[in-house]
Amino acid sequence: MDYDYHFIYLDPDLGADWLFTSARRYWIRFRPFVTSDLDIVEYVYRQPQLTVAVTSLARRDVATKIADDIKKRFPNAYYDPLVYDFAEEMRLTLDGRTDYQQRFGIIEPPTPTPTLVPLVVGTPTYGAKIVGSGSFPPAPPSPTPLVPQK
Repeated sequence: MDYDYHFIYLDPDLGADWLFTSARRYWIRFRPFVTSDLDIVEYVYRQPQLTVAVTSLARRDVATKIADDIKKRFPNAYYDPLVYDFAEEMRLTLDGRTDYQQRFGIIEPPTPTPTLVPLVVGTPTYGAKIVGSGSFPPAPPSPTPLVPQK
């Protein structure tokens, strides 16, 4: 799903090296806003016409507190937590998402591509007349096989 704003919330205790080590390729590919201040997210979240997603980068010791805070402050925002104790582990996850062009931790269905099938009048055989776009008419029912009676 596309959101109007996507934020990466970086726990202030992690420091910038976590961002540069873990999320460099992810940021280059998806370009989310990076913040360690949820007040910025709240400013955008208050606009009712906008949709917001927040991906948090945190260690296990503070992940529950961050999740509770984000869910309480932004109940209608999509929340995507990433919880790892080591920057290298988080980098593997974010690089994998980048490789698969998967912004969030859920599989995003591809955008459906409509297919145009010509509308055929009559049976689809030699000499059938194509009259427009649409789909093939249902096939005529097949004859019932004769079952010999005993």
